[in-house]
Amino acid sequence: MKKKTIPTKWNPLFDNKPTSNIPRISFSKKFSTKYLEERDQILEIGCGVGSFTHLIDRKGYFALDLDINAIKIAKKYCINTNFIVASALNLPLRSEIFDLICMWGVFEEIPMGTENQIVSEIHRTLKSKAILLLSIYGDHFITKILDLAFIFRGVRHYNLQEFRELISNYGLLIGEITVRGGLNTVISNFLVYFYKHVLKKKEGTIKNYFDKKSSEEIDSGKDGMVYIFIAARKQ
Repeated sequence: MKKKTIPTKWNPLFDNKPTSNIPRISFSKKFSTKYLEERDQILEIGCGVGSFTHLIDRKGYFALDLDINAIKIAKKYCINTNFIVASALNLPLRSEIFDLICMWGVFEEIPMGTENQIVSEIHRTLKSKAILLLSIYGDHFITKILDLAFIFRGVRHYNLQEFRELISNYGLLIGEITVRGGLNTVISNFLVYFYKHVLKKKEGTIKNYFDKKSSEEIDSGKDGMVYIFIAARKQ
């Protein structure tokens, strides 16, 4: 039986600014660049402290998160973005308003069993032919046994085929899928939590080394096992 997910708690000592240079965020920007072109109204769901938001931060960009403390931090660094404090389960927005919606590493953090509700809300607020971009953790044995967030917080990993069906059931046509990150990325993710929660520090030689190796691994274009990136279009 899957355990209940413990929500992310933002620690002002460690989460005091966007961390836009981490490998997953950096690749999210590369993956999304071609889709962001000529998209006027964009919503980012689960922006946290603005790590991805900071890379875009432009007029017509909206970023949403449930944690007001995270939003306060993001606002300091993302001066052109419109921020919304709200739940993805019930978007306080009118229907068919956005040209693109993105969710990076958010599905695995939401309350268990609410995936359908969130995809329904996304579908409702997307315009016809608009784009959904997202990333999820892949369901792989190695990625889970070394994922401290999975072990201690219940952060979920998803089966690709099951997730494809979830998206497709709401009339979202998947156009691109890529799975990135191998063992170096698994170790890099492990060290993020180890440094933050055990060593009580943000940086270190070993962590920086594996962050670099993870970025190289993700950018290599080789099939991976850690992150699944998906681009879909509303029909």
